[in-house]
Amino acid sequence: MSSDKLSPTQTNGNGHGTNLIEKNLEPEIETSAAENTPEEEEFVQKTEGVMDIPEKTLKAFGGDDLRARVFYEKYALRDKTGRIVELTPEDMWRRVAREIASPEKSKELKKEWEDNFYWLLSNFKFIPGGRILFGAGQNRRSTLLNCYYMPIKEDSIEGIFEWCKEAARTYSFGGGVGTDISILRPKGAPVNNSAIYSTGAVSFMDLLSTTTGTIGQAGRRGALMITINVSHPDITEFIDVKNDTERSRVNFANISVKISDEFMRAVEEDRDFELKFENEKVKYTKTVRARNIWEKLVKSAWASAEPGVIFWDAVKKYSPTEYAGMEVNGVNPCSEQALEDYGNCCLGNVNLSPFVKDAFTEEASIDWENLERAFKYSVRFLDNVLDYNMNKHPLVYQTKSSMHSRRRCLPEPRAA
Repeated sequence: MSSDKLSPTQTNGNGHGTNLIEKNLEPEIETSAAENTPEEEEFVQKTEGVMDIPEKTLKAFGGDDLRARVFYEKYALRDKTGRIVELTPEDMWRRVAREIASPEKSKELKKEWEDNFYWLLSNFKFIPGGRILFGAGQNRRSTLLNCYYMPIKEDSIEGIFEWCKEAARTYSFGGGVGTDISILRPKGAPVNNSAIYSTGAVSFMDLLSTTTGTIGQAGRRGALMITINVSHPDITEFIDVKNDTERSRVNFANISVKISDEFMRAVEEDRDFELKFENEKVKYTKTVRARNIWEKLVKSAWASAEPGVIFWDAVKKYSPTEYAGMEVNGVNPCSEQALEDYGNCCLGNVNLSPFVKDAFTEEASIDWENLERAFKYSVRFLDNVLDYNMNKHPLVYQTKSSMHSRRRCLPEPRAA
């Protein structure tokens, strides 16, 4: 499934020609080529307080201070000293179009697709994920992919803290993370150390959350989704984890429960439901009334909007990639995309508004020809992002997954 746009040793516009295919992406290699690239010394002056927005930038957004500020502070390109060098969206669109066209094979194709991508981006017809707008053309170590799903690899202290290390590296490159704690043994299960009994899967959620909240991302923090199977013995503690009086726990994560068809049938029929956990060291079961779990979920969602629910059996049933190592195991932080281990979100949205002709009149219609053109260009744009970003992932596991599955996420069109 690899792209034919780049040969294995070509650069992706980021200045690095590391041959990841020749390196074979061995699983034991934990960090990406981007991490091992020597860094040049640079001094970036931190800006305190509210930044002044240039008049040219304000004018480009019709005087809308909020839109201008988001563009100028979050997405406009900076030089190595931290000075902002882009003043208008047109500057950004040209940079992004040029960089994302760079994986094309020939000079002629690069120019053709730079022009096509500029058309696509102009007037906000297509809005790529924020990491793409920020990262294309950056010299800093920054991934263009918004989020990843990253598993806790084993039920152990080492497995938990290995996840923290990988997540911290991913956050530092600008990526968000989803994970699942169902692999961790429940509270009260035996452990072979001085603790004697485990504090449970839920007890580690604050650690995962704090890891997320600690790593800065240029004025934003990392994003995290923590999920658990509804059959895990710690499910009730998971549901209540954010319901302390001060709302002080797990503040830097979204949380959701993976709901099974078996559980929902038990709820409908008011039957008992078995909570269970088993690995090579621990076996633990407990029987509960399914509706008690469901009612607790509903009340918590009403009170605080969490946890969310993911109907996981339905996700697996309708997943189009349940084969060849691309089976989905979790979700990204916003849970709109189910992913395999170390899978990524390569995101973009088509904005419907520019394709409405004679808006708010009786003659209003859709410009179908250009809308079709936008969708075709969007797919190629996101596919090129995968090649451009090949050497920019925080972890080699992520590079391997991205180039194997080549996932692109073009959600339903949206009206501005």
